[in-house]
Amino acid sequence: MTNTLSNQLMRAALARFEADREEALATIGLYLTAPAGVGEHPKIVAEIVTAARHLAEAEEGLEALKRNFLGAEPEQVKEDV
Repeated sequence: MTNTLSNQLMRAALARFEADREEALATIGLYLTAPAGVGEHPKIVAEIVTAARHLAEAEEGLEALKRNFLGAEPEQVKEDV
């Protein structure tokens, strides 16, 4: 991708998926390490499953963009974008 706008749009999409991924990881980490902070959630297992699904969706989106539009392995993309 050489178009500046295309690069900016791709970076924005990647950033959104990365933010979603980080949010899911933080949510799961909170549920697993700070039980006092999740007292309002009696269905913690269901909440972890939901966060895991969000995590999988974000990682899948990242990989799909990288594989189909950047032609690079995930490790290489962060350095190139």
